[in-house]
Amino acid sequence: MKYRHEMTVRMYDTDAAGILYFGNQFRFVHDAFESLMAREGFSFQRFFDSEPFLFVIIHAESDYIASLHVGDDIVVETWVQTIGTTSFQICYDIYRGIQLMGRSKTVHVCISKQTRAKEPLPPQIRSFLERYTA
Repeated sequence: MKYRHEMTVRMYDTDAAGILYFGNQFRFVHDAFESLMAREGFSFQRFFDSEPFLFVIIHAESDYIASLHVGDDIVVETWVQTIGTTSFQICYDIYRGIQLMGRSKTVHVCISKQTRAKEPLPPQIRSFLERYTA
């Protein structure tokens, strides 16, 4: 199953020509990731306040396929590509209408808040990630 997050390209997302600044593609996909986590009951505030673990991004890549402009309505489709013992990989496709505009991937590792060492994904996290595996 894929998660769909709708957004609009804002003025502050663009360069002087009104075209999406490439680095902001990562903001779009991270907004989609945060929205997915919150939908599943795992808001970032919950992680910071009460969970003994965190996720850190250890790898990120992005392809800027076509230009987005101020006012474009977009959808970020998000799904889990792989789940490991301590990590997972999320993929994102950015669409304007039916046209693919960008594609990104992030790799997240679960770490202990206390020791900052890698640790296995908690069962409740693994369970929700499995629902979004393509």
